Amino acid sequence: MRRVEPAEAGSRDGVSLPADMHARSPEDVLALTGTAQTAGLGAGEIDVRQARYGKNQVAGRKSVSALRILVRQFASPVVALLAAAMGLSASLGDWAETVAIASVLMINTLIGFIAEFRAVRSMEALRRLDTLVTRVRRDGYILVLPAEDLVPGDIISLEAGDQVPADARLLTVSKLSVDESALTGESVPVGKALAAVTDDAAIHERTSMLFKGTSLTNGSAEAVVTATGRSTELGRIALLVEAGEDSASPLEERLAVLTRQLIWLTLGVTVLIGLLGLWSGQPWRQMVEAAIALAVAAIPEGLPIVGTLALARGMLRMAHSNAVVRTLGAVETLGTASVIMTDKTGTLTENRMTVSFLLTVDGLYEVDHGQGRITPCKDAPAPGTALDHALRVGLLCSNATLDEISGNTTGDPLEVALLEAGRLDGRDCIGHLGRHPRIREFAFDPGLRMMATIHRDDDAESRVFAAVKGAPEAVLDHVTSVISAGEEQPFTPALRQKIETEMAALAAEGYRMIALAERYADSDISDPYA
Repeated sequence: MRRVEPAEAGSRDGVSLPADMHARSPEDVLALTGTAQTAGLGAGEIDVRQARYGKNQVAGRKSVSALRILVRQFASPVVALLAAAMGLSASLGDWAETVAIASVLMINTLIGFIAEFRAVRSMEALRRLDTLVTRVRRDGYILVLPAEDLVPGDIISLEAGDQVPADARLLTVSKLSVDESALTGESVPVGKALAAVTDDAAIHERTSMLFKGTSLTNGSAEAVVTATGRSTELGRIALLVEAGEDSASPLEERLAVLTRQLIWLTLGVTVLIGLLGLWSGQPWRQMVEAAIALAVAAIPEGLPIVGTLALARGMLRMAHSNAVVRTLGAVETLGTASVIMTDKTGTLTENRMTVSFLLTVDGLYEVDHGQGRITPCKDAPAPGTALDHALRVGLLCSNATLDEISGNTTGDPLEVALLEAGRLDGRDCIGHLGRHPRIREFAFDPGLRMMATIHRDDDAESRVFAAVKGAPEAVLDHVTSVISAGEEQPFTPALRQKIETEMAALAAEGYRMIALAERYADSDISDPYA
């Protein structure tokens, strides 16, 4: 815990909070939570509220013991049938058959146990990584605390890149946008505002709220916590998941049917042969032993291990695709899916974007991330000055971060995509970021639909330039000249018509558009869009 700045004090006993905080004004929410924005909660009140509301945790499933995972491997009806066959073989003194069946059971159990044990422990390790901390105002000071210690009424301060630690009503915002893909499936960041929304607004329409598990992609905000732990929207989803009953997978159901059929068929054949033998005058003991041996031979000892190996291979392939499967049966269930219910965008997204094409006055260029290069389409010339300028703007006009050692990027999916495109064809991405230090930033303005950053020009120490990105129609309205064939040319109506025609063709194929531009000046730039 560390103190950052003082403020005024003031608090009140905890109260039950209504669910329509998104439809109330910031003043009403502060009154309902019994806190002051400039002071936060008092130290004496924190214990009371923590006792009432509990820790700010979305508790997952309890840890599964190794013994329970081991026992689960024997739940299959086929395994039970093999165990019975092994007992019968041992009673008849057929030790070779007994050892063979026992070996199959041991191998099958070992493979299934190892696969499920690693999957369960991987999921538990992922949950332990949740060590989020947040800035919260208490007793007039800004403290940095574990997110699990938050209570309703806490005043939290967030900036771009922060993860939202609890459901909260916005009190102040500055050019705020939030990635809510983890909650709503919407891959595009959502703009937030202070204005209250209607009481019946859906979650993705509650622009006055922040939700636990989402993250800020741009701007900053201050908010009052309205729900923690399982009372949050994310917590309610967790409760629904845990309330779901475990059911047998299609494969387990078919194996159960096959086992029942084998049992009745084996018993029928065994009894029939035994009766025929007795009717023909064979000794009854000999016929009983023959019937039991026939029953053991009819059981497919290799079936469980074949099924387990197939599922374990599927689990391994899923792991290579960064998907952790908790049980073996889930692999087969996923493989039999024939209908997928998608989110409201109509797509299943990974919350990732990639630059597919780059359009300049000279022509269209395709971005091949697999080969790590940019290639011209149709009659476009080889990549040159115009493309280099565009890629540089994409690198500089961004709040995404690039790790110089690992090359990993973090931040808004769109800005990450521009960083990744700037690193293709061996371009010196990190060098650009170092040679053009940022002087100032003009955050994304929803009204203008543009963002700009001001940088020093390494070619002329006294000169600066603005890197601008935004909606194509907004940026094009401010463009006066373009670079074509390495030279600056006026941006004529004919050129604009040509670019808009090609943009329309790409948009018709489902591509999202963004325009990049730059402006040079001999001194500081107060208005990069002029």
